[in-house]
Amino acid sequence: MQKQIKVSQEDFKTYLKGIGLPTDIKLSVSVETLYLLANKQLIYTFYQNTVLHLKDSKPISLEFSDILQRLCVQKIGGLCYEHELLFYYILKHIGFNVELIQCFVQEAGCPYDPEFPTTHAFLYVTIGDDETYLIDPGFGTRSLRFPMKVNFKDLDATYNLFPLEHYRFTENESHYQFQHLIDDKWVTYYHFFKPLRFATIEEIHNDYHYLFTYEKFSGVRDNRFQLCKYTEQGKIQFFWFRMEKKFTSFKKIFKFDEVKKIEYKSYEELKDDIKTELGFDLPEFHLVKSNEN
Repeated sequence: MQKQIKVSQEDFKTYLKGIGLPTDIKLSVSVETLYLLANKQLIYTFYQNTVLHLKDSKPISLEFSDILQRLCVQKIGGLCYEHELLFYYILKHIGFNVELIQCFVQEAGCPYDPEFPTTHAFLYVTIGDDETYLIDPGFGTRSLRFPMKVNFKDLDATYNLFPLEHYRFTENESHYQFQHLIDDKWVTYYHFFKPLRFATIEEIHNDYHYLFTYEKFSGVRDNRFQLCKYTEQGKIQFFWFRMEKKFTSFKKIFKFDEVKKIEYKSYEELKDDIKTELGFDLPEFHLVKSNEN
């Protein structure tokens, strides 16, 4: 049985204020509400995975009230599961029919590994009898700006959500694949089971905890220190490749179909710019894992 969380009206107002909406707005179970909230939450929060790179790295609370405080009040961003669960509980509160689906993330340039655990999730929303929408507000630098209406019996559609944000779903006998069009090539970023399997909150919590401990290499945990803030005009990405011997870090600024890259010479330079751009304090360098950790 799915864990039940009651969202108070005070918490709901905190959420609305945190994503830039008036607290007295009238919302209903509708496509319009779904698109509005998905886009606003994406724009007013940001992704960051710094907790995975700390020497004393350990899971933090995924309780609704704690996620709400971090993303909407303290404005310190969070991992994918924080973004997904926040939106899941809010949609449930409004009255949406929403489920969670676990994903197997595929490292860029690597073949599909059936032994790799599920380390991501997205939302599956049904409106009426036959309208299905997939929403992913927390997939790092490839979160979805808007929900995507999907018919799993006909996956020919391509979703052009924004300049340089073009996606599609494909399938084989056992899995569906989520792909992003990059330099005119479709790149797979995660897989999920076919037929669809809905996850419980407990399973999502277990996946989150396992993300910190499983033995296989994970780019998001073992190398790629990243933050991403979506904007009305595009997004701003921050990367530090922690495993590189030479300090390798840069910012990418996406403005519609233009991309600008700025390299950093040191961790302090990266830290200062993130504070300026996001108002977020990166951990001190001595608290971050070294290449030997």
